[in-house]
Amino acid sequence: MKLIKLSGIMLFVMVWGQQLQAQEKWSLNKCIDYALENNIQVKQVSLRAQSGSFNLQQSKAAIYPNLNASASDAFQFGRSVDPYSNDFTNENVQSFSSSINSSVTLFNGLQQYNTIRQNNFTYLSYLQEVDETKNSISMQVATAYLQILFDKELLEVSRRQMAITNNQVNRTKILVEAGSLAKGNLLEIQAQLANEEVSFITAENNITTSYLNLTQLLELDSIANFEIDIPEIEDPSEELILESVGNIFDKSTNLPRIKKEELNLQSSESALKVAEGGHYPRLFLQASYGTGYSSARSKYSQQLGDDVLLGWVGASGEDVYTHGISNVETPYSFGDQFIDNRSLSLIIGINIPIFNNLQVKTRISNSKLTVENSKYQLELAKNNLYKEIQQSRNSSVAALATFKASKKAVDAQQESFSYTKQKFDLGLVNSVDYNTAKNQLTKSESDMVRAKYDFIFRVNILNFYQGIPFKL
Repeated sequence: MKLIKLSGIMLFVMVWGQQLQAQEKWSLNKCIDYALENNIQVKQVSLRAQSGSFNLQQSKAAIYPNLNASASDAFQFGRSVDPYSNDFTNENVQSFSSSINSSVTLFNGLQQYNTIRQNNFTYLSYLQEVDETKNSISMQVATAYLQILFDKELLEVSRRQMAITNNQVNRTKILVEAGSLAKGNLLEIQAQLANEEVSFITAENNITTSYLNLTQLLELDSIANFEIDIPEIEDPSEELILESVGNIFDKSTNLPRIKKEELNLQSSESALKVAEGGHYPRLFLQASYGTGYSSARSKYSQQLGDDVLLGWVGASGEDVYTHGISNVETPYSFGDQFIDNRSLSLIIGINIPIFNNLQVKTRISNSKLTVENSKYQLELAKNNLYKEIQQSRNSSVAALATFKASKKAVDAQQESFSYTKQKFDLGLVNSVDYNTAKNQLTKSESDMVRAKYDFIFRVNILNFYQGIPFKL
């Protein structure tokens, strides 16, 4: 029984937790953080930055001596030369050799040092590219988020207007049945309601599309159970765009898109120095240690043998003998040869470039062109940024003016529609005039909503240029 109760409680907690998760609403910051963590573009540029880090590490390691070992075991058949005694032999020969080698560049026109600088600037540029991509994704997510808020407000405008028209249909139907109004008035109001229902469905579809765009940026599989948080958004005001274009631009020069081009310029300047280093001699040091074994080699030693008669002495005729010496051939073991065949060599050398088919000159010329192009890229990035700031600020000022004008228009249209509605209820105006006044009110409300969110978007872009996070 206790086990059943425990299982029931666990099941309730799981279902309740899933419902809470499904009902959890996504704020703008949560959407941006999730996108930056899961977006494929961000992951791709991060891999490129990681590759740049590996290149930097390799260029730093290139200044140290290398170290390589080798070993080989050879078999020779028929007449051949013993690799260690240089004697001809008709026997089959097995030979083994091994060596360890090292070399280091002592000087090569500072090419290694400048290569490290070049790869370092390139790696830092890749990191700025990662940040630039994150900023781009953040802006796309914020745009999609604002689009949903905009579509939701338009849907609410459509819902209010449709509710007003629906009430008017019911009232007109009563007046028509009572004989106070002609049936044509009812048909025109019903046609108006049908058109507004189409607009309402279109507004609902726009919200679905906007949600789909946002979830795709977040790399979510579906929009099911996905709902954004609806923040409190203040109306546009001049206080939000007090900064001048020049001040905003001065604060925006630390953006990743500008820093990346500055680092690319420094990288190309280092590459030019690498190319110019090709004119200088290269001083290097090499060392090699090796040994080996050959089956064709034997070890010889001398041993005392029987006495050998050399002659006799004087008149006595006494025989004179000497000890016999004989050469004894014994196998030359692998271990003994491995020790006896050791050799060590040290080489210090210099390579002096005299003529290399204009390769160095061509590399220098191309590197200079790359430096000039990098300067143009930096200047172009700054110019484009300045133009974007100008356009965004002008657009924000225009959106603010449009919002103020639209707000006045809404107030005026509401009074006009209220007056027209009263006259329509009294039969003093026809349904055409009523629908015209109502459509003008709907248009004014839609224009005000559009100007409001256009202003919010432009102001957030201006803040973004100044390093201020997106905020609603």
